[in-house]
Amino acid sequence: MSDSSQTWCMVPTEPASDCATEAPAIVDELNAGTMTALTNVAFEGEKDGTYYWDTVKFSVEGVCFKVPRYQFVVGSSYFAGKLQSDKDGDGTPIALEGATASQFRVLLKLLFPIHTTSTTLTFSKDEWLIILELSTIWDFHEFRKLAKEHLENQLDDPIERIAVGRAAYTPRWVLEGYQTLVTRSECISEQESERIGHLTTVRLYVLRHEQCVESGSIASRFREEIQALEQTERHHLCAEERRIDEEKRLEEERERRAREEEQRLAEEKVRVEREEQERKEREETECRERERQERSEERERREAEAKARRRAGEERRKEDEEWTRKEKEKLHKEADDRIHRKEALRLEEERIARELADLEKQAEEARSLEQRLEEQRIARELADLENQEEEARLQEVKEPEEKGKGQEEPSEEKEKKGWQPGQKEKGEEDIFSH
Repeated sequence: MSDSSQTWCMVPTEPASDCATEAPAIVDELNAGTMTALTNVAFEGEKDGTYYWDTVKFSVEGVCFKVPRYQFVVGSSYFAGKLQSDKDGDGTPIALEGATASQFRVLLKLLFPIHTTSTTLTFSKDEWLIILELSTIWDFHEFRKLAKEHLENQLDDPIERIAVGRAAYTPRWVLEGYQTLVTRSECISEQESERIGHLTTVRLYVLRHEQCVESGSIASRFREEIQALEQTERHHLCAEERRIDEEKRLEEERERRAREEEQRLAEEKVRVEREEQERKEREETECRERERQERSEERERREAEAKARRRAGEERRKEDEEWTRKEKEKLHKEADDRIHRKEALRLEEERIARELADLEKQAEEARSLEQRLEEQRIARELADLENQEEEARLQEVKEPEEKGKGQEEPSEEKEKKGWQPGQKEKGEEDIFSH
């Protein structure tokens, strides 16, 4: 349930108007005397089957209450099980949680009205809220229904209506509060948003923006919360409410079946109309098919004639294309021949250019070789001349040595002048250099 898990007190702080309800009447048949024709045979010490009640003790916030057990067992399935298990107890007060002593006192005021000459009891709005809260907690379904009837016209504030509806599991109040917040002109305040939940506030603002004021749209937007409240509410219905709810469910079932029957008849009618329409369409289709067949035959005849003409034209066109193709092939072949001849001429020119380059290279190498051979020949001739000169010089040196010591003086003079053995004289060196 969205945003409904927050702590909430069912009793408001503002005062509310009082309302009255009839108190359960307790009639003492024994005091009727002769005013009634009813007579019962009674034995001394016999316990009355209706007005012989056991008592039970409850402890609420430390306050002890001692009241008849009967109303709790008859009116509440919760206390029926609780007191049944404690039927033979030792008189120890049963501790009750979830209520204060003052709240429990309000519930006892409704269960056991104090003797008064008035036939009605007066409860305030706060007290009815307490009765609604405790009857919801402890499964007093009849008192819960009574409290709802008295609070129906007293929950004017939509925020309070939503809060009470959530706490008491009354989805109708919650939806009515939502619808009031969506349709009213005032915006939702921060305090109201805190009480109903921010997520709920956002959804309500979306509905206000979309102007979805129908209860169906609001219920669909809060489907999960409403379904959870309805499911829980079924466990808190009294016998009459269960009967009404069952009648409502049966009525809805009958309406659903009636709608399904109407829908089935409508579908059957649609099916018959569709079949009739399909029959007419089939007849029209067959008629159109015959016409189409006739047109198709006429078209085929015309197409055959046109095909024959096209075939003749196609043959002439193929002959023309074949002649054109052969002419193009001949032209392409001539063009290819010219290209091949040009390519052959280009290759021949390249070959001749390469051969000329090779010849020039060979001539250059031959000239270089001849030049090297000439240089080598000249070098050999110079070497031969040097060898001859060296032999002549050595011969000249050997001849003075053979002449004797008489010729040593000229040698000494030469040494004084700086002459060395093997050194050529000035005139000889110039000759050999040339």
